[in-house]
Amino acid sequence: MEDSPEEEAHLVEAELAEVFKEKILKGYLASHFFNDAMFRWTEDLASFIEANTDLDLYVPQRNADINDKKNNDAIITDIKISQADTAHLKESNILIANLDGLTIDDGVSAEIMAHGVMREFELDHGIDFPRMIIGIITDMRYQGTGENKLYRNLMVVGKVKEHGNLVVGYAGDASFKDEVVELINKFIEENQ
Repeated sequence: MEDSPEEEAHLVEAELAEVFKEKILKGYLASHFFNDAMFRWTEDLASFIEANTDLDLYVPQRNADINDKKNNDAIITDIKISQADTAHLKESNILIANLDGLTIDDGVSAEIMAHGVMREFELDHGIDFPRMIIGIITDMRYQGTGENKLYRNLMVVGKVKEHGNLVVGYAGDASFKDEVVELINKFIEENQ
């Protein structure tokens, strides 16, 4: 016996509701990955996040079209980098940003500000697109005081805190990764 058109429509609607019930949230891992140590650090963190969350994570260093300078340097341009990374940043619910280094990396700072401003624009215009920023500092000097304190640009750190959380770790202690994963999983749970 065949279903009536109304019953068939309800079945399709129920199937679609089930498909969209578990929407996949996207993330973007921003770091200064241009040397061996930071490349490995970034890949290690990305692998940890992917193994412990359901976040669909974009890791720019894996995008050979714009970041394989050894094999693609002749075709990589500033505009291609901007367009590729911005497209992923726009669709990302969670920005995970490394704030370590002599200063916060220029690209990471730009990604933080762009993600935060996108969130503000969306809220101002009634667009319901959940976003969060997780900033990570593992430089031991950040926990110092007085002359031993590592300065981070306050506007950038403020944008992280305004739209998410600042995770402060310590060099040689990987427990910060657990805190990052906990924040991601809580955000996913709240926004699915």
